[in-house]
Amino acid sequence: MTPDALRARGERFHEELGREGYLTGAGLAAEAHFEEIFERHADLAGEEAFEAARPDPLLFAWVVDNRVGRAVAALEDRLHAWEAGATVALQDGTVMPYQRTAVAIANEAERPRRLMLDRARRAVLAEPTALRAERLGRERDLIEGLGLGDFVSARAALAGIDLDALGDACGSFLTRTSDLYRDALAERLRAQLHLRPGEADRADAAYLFRGVAFDDAFPAADLVPTACRQVGEMGLDAESGGRIRYDTEERERKRPRAFCAPVRVPDEVYLVIRPFGGASDYRAFWHELGHALHFSHASATLPFEHRWLGDNSVTESFATLFEHQLLAPAWLGRFSPLRGDRLRAFVRDQAFARLAVVRRYAAKLRYELALFRAPRLADGADRYVATLTEATLFRYAPEDYLLDLDEGFYAARYLRAWQLEAGLSALLTERFDEDWFRNPRCGPFVAGLMARGQRDDAAALSAEVLGRPLDFSALAATCERALA
Repeated sequence: MTPDALRARGERFHEELGREGYLTGAGLAAEAHFEEIFERHADLAGEEAFEAARPDPLLFAWVVDNRVGRAVAALEDRLHAWEAGATVALQDGTVMPYQRTAVAIANEAERPRRLMLDRARRAVLAEPTALRAERLGRERDLIEGLGLGDFVSARAALAGIDLDALGDACGSFLTRTSDLYRDALAERLRAQLHLRPGEADRADAAYLFRGVAFDDAFPAADLVPTACRQVGEMGLDAESGGRIRYDTEERERKRPRAFCAPVRVPDEVYLVIRPFGGASDYRAFWHELGHALHFSHASATLPFEHRWLGDNSVTESFATLFEHQLLAPAWLGRFSPLRGDRLRAFVRDQAFARLAVVRRYAAKLRYELALFRAPRLADGADRYVATLTEATLFRYAPEDYLLDLDEGFYAARYLRAWQLEAGLSALLTERFDEDWFRNPRCGPFVAGLMARGQRDDAAALSAEVLGRPLDFSALAATCERALA
């Protein structure tokens, strides 16, 4: 098998995976068939593919992931089936689909019922936790068998990211922002939930960050029209000439977490969201819109690996760039009815939410590095609770210690994306003013960056476009200015 044959087969393989991911995640298919897809393309995980890909780091890492995917595909199908069919029984006799519990918790204003919902959710997690443990165990064995060191070292080598250095930088970021975060959290907990830091659970965080007090300013009916208007003013087409398809309908089996499903890059991309309500929907939608625009603007002349593979920190940076438009007073003044003190209160709340999510992911990466260096995955529950609780000041539960993970240290991609996005946002403000999001000259500039696909990783893009290395300095300074 030659590298060109790998690329041609990869196109078909990813189209099938992307379509299956869309159908199952959107609740349009009750069963997932990832195992069948991996078996149809078993040669992409075989020895010939391994040797053909070895000279190219992107293709080599991809073939390794194919091997992992094939090894765990049956478990992934079982996990999808569980998520689609599982129910949660409440103390009052109510039974609801498991997939709806995240929405219900985030929308529940009464704390006793909110905590009851979360207890009921956690009570049914034994089966998916066992499936995830088996899946992670298989992945760990396969990766460590490559001869690239332990699991963390091997994953770092495949990704081209110094995970330990990033983990250390996360520790410094957590220290730098600790007092700022605690003070801002105390203010919000006292005013909105009548609690103090350390008294609130993760379920309380879901409700707090939901921002129900501002729901009237972000009506569901205006979600897609507002996006189309704003992106149009920026000089882009929100549907990329029909290449982006929106799926915003409510379905019982639809996942609560919004996602973008590229099926054919750049020609067929799905943006999927299960509405929670209010500003949280808008932020989730704009985040996935950034992904969708990135995939749909990737040049069709790029080779397979630069459209489908590479450093996902790059696509996450575009997603965050669009999501964080909703933090800008100028954006809100034009595209929402918020004004005066209410606008300023919303901006401050959203700035706090931004800091909170970065701190959470910084803690997640540090937890995952420790988890995968421990002798047994089962030893991670106590560390998970301690690490996440200390960083967020919300109480975390041990039942989530393996389910609150993104495979392949994907937390690192988010963290690098936030580093890059802070610099990109500053650059766009400098070139196109503070309302760059409606400057028709800005859209073509951003589209030009998106056209590169993921040819360059986040560090290379930062060095070339911003003239600086990736770090947390700009992001930390932005949070400090917003919350001081």
